[in-house]
Amino acid sequence: METQAAEQENNLSTGTGGEQSSDGRFSLHRLSAAFARLAGAAEARPGVPELAESFDEVASCEEKASTVGEVISPRMIVEGMLFVGNREGQPLTNRQLAANIRDVSPQEVDTLIAELNQSYLDNQTTYEIVSEGAGYRMRIRPEHEAIRRRFHGKVREAKLTTAAIEVLSVVAYRQPITAEEVARLRRSTSRAILSQLVRRGLLRLDRGEAVNKKPAYHTTERFNSLFRIGSAAELPRSEDLDDS
Repeated sequence: METQAAEQENNLSTGTGGEQSSDGRFSLHRLSAAFARLAGAAEARPGVPELAESFDEVASCEEKASTVGEVISPRMIVEGMLFVGNREGQPLTNRQLAANIRDVSPQEVDTLIAELNQSYLDNQTTYEIVSEGAGYRMRIRPEHEAIRRRFHGKVREAKLTTAAIEVLSVVAYRQPITAEEVARLRRSTSRAILSQLVRRGLLRLDRGEAVNKKPAYHTTERFNSLFRIGSAAELPRSEDLDDS
């Protein structure tokens, strides 16, 4: 494990530009940590893009996972769709949920939700699934709401997944950067996340005019607006990057 971590740090130290740790190496973990803090500091306001994957994008993972032999149960899919919700912020009906799961009826969705709530009670989790109107919504239990507000302030309009923060941090500090370079730095394929971030206006893809030039990703003005900076030059630098 230590050898693998050392190899990853060595891989991250290659290339030009980007941010480096105190010993001169590019640290993806430190970058993402600082970037996450910056994302948490961005105040919600009209026009900020929604970054949480929509429930239909989560449901599509069922098909992708089946192609590589992963086992994803209907209960996991229901939980995932309710966790991210939809772009309109409306409750999800049992029909909407069932429509995205192979061979599962709306009535079976109701049963799966009851099972999830029972497991939440058994495990004393801080969240629950509640019936709202004709649909369902996942929420923090009322008795824990004060704690959530104390740590997170008012609800943020921009929701960054861990993977999205990681990809954004790589592009922000290494731009212009190709999808292949992002994947090498993260040691994971990143094309789906890059495409989502382009659709949401946080990244742009520059295909260039040269025949042999590979398309490269850049951050956008909307990205700058979300993080309340004038340009990428104002992102956290070495002294801001720690592992706390």
